[in-house]
Amino acid sequence: MLSMRWHCTVICSVSLLLAAFVTGASAEPRTCRGQVLYVPAYSEIPYGDRGFTVNLTVTLSVRNTDRKNPIKIKLLEYHSSTGSLVRSYLSEPQGLKPLASCEFGVKESDRSGGISASFIVEWESETPVSPPLVETVMISTISTQGISFESQAVVLEEKR
Repeated sequence: MLSMRWHCTVICSVSLLLAAFVTGASAEPRTCRGQVLYVPAYSEIPYGDRGFTVNLTVTLSVRNTDRKNPIKIKLLEYHSSTGSLVRSYLSEPQGLKPLASCEFGVKESDRSGGISASFIVEWESETPVSPPLVETVMISTISTQGISFESQAVVLEEKR
């Protein structure tokens, strides 16, 4: 009886692995024609028990991951932790060639976004492309101490 259970377990396990392999091997890479993205950003962060905060330099990076087609960044806005628009970075759409990247920054001294600020990024392409990698990198140094971390974009809307 024990060997029969073992035999069924092995067959089920192999079947599941084979199904996962076949599904993964035949899947096409995900593409789309545009997205609206939400990207968390922290222009300052609390530390310790005394209510102190550390100011951070924020860099938003947009990387076109498509190897053949350009994308166009239509909108890039920086919002405060209350949701208010702090600034818009683009007066007109900005093109991004295949595999190219661009960066936008918030200075360490700029606390207008507050602790839980965010970016809204909207991009589009004439043809379906692999979605860009969009993330923020936050960094600060104090005396001999340093802090750095990153946040990745979350898709709010997608155009197929």
